[in-house]
Amino acid sequence: MQQLGVSAALIAFSAGAFASTTVGAVQNVKADDAEVSTSLDVVGAVEADSADVEVKTVTKEVSLPFDTVEEDDDSIDKGDEKVTTEGEDGTKLVSYEVTYVDGEEVSREKTVSVIVSEPVDEVVSIGTAEEETVDTSVPNSSAASNPTGNRAIGKQLAESTYGWTGDQWQCLEALWTRESGWNHKASNGSSGAYGIPQALPGSKMAAFGSDWQTNPATQIKWGLSYVKGRYGTPCNAWSSFKSKGWY
Repeated sequence: MQQLGVSAALIAFSAGAFASTTVGAVQNVKADDAEVSTSLDVVGAVEADSADVEVKTVTKEVSLPFDTVEEDDDSIDKGDEKVTTEGEDGTKLVSYEVTYVDGEEVSREKTVSVIVSEPVDEVVSIGTAEEETVDTSVPNSSAASNPTGNRAIGKQLAESTYGWTGDQWQCLEALWTRESGWNHKASNGSSGAYGIPQALPGSKMAAFGSDWQTNPATQIKWGLSYVKGRYGTPCNAWSSFKSKGWY
């Protein structure tokens, strides 16, 4: 390959006796692998045995097709794919020395090839993420069926605030049993989470009352609002907790 910047190529042609020689530069523009850009002609009009012979340098534009590259992507579901980079064809200019006898082409030899633009690969992301299996089973415990203390407050507030009874109450009871044992003074020494819903940080619960550190009802109200806003229902929050270990 030669680099772009070749402006003319003069080719000497010798065959028999020269009657006359003319050098001319001809500009020729066409598309799609036709004669394009600059067509530089070096013409030698030669008379030998009554035959008219011409030698021309012809430049053509050639398309360079792009390739497709596939890359695994664990952020896309398995079986799905997405084009993340659009492919673009490149182009190159190719010059030929073409010989004509009596107007008919008799030979063609490539002399110069110049890349104008490199092709850009198309990138396709292939999904590898496995579908998460969600455990939709509903827990059932005697503590949920016959709540006392903080659980009783939680059951009453869940029903009066969001209408969460039955399975939704069972899920909420199981969730906060795992988080804090329904202890309104429960504190996680490593993360700083606090209270029945294990708010992180615990001071978030001040939105529902300045007594958030000591009042289980204040903590439960905040926790119910959090579950509603983030998961929609306690059973959705419980399913997420079982798959990740937190909610």
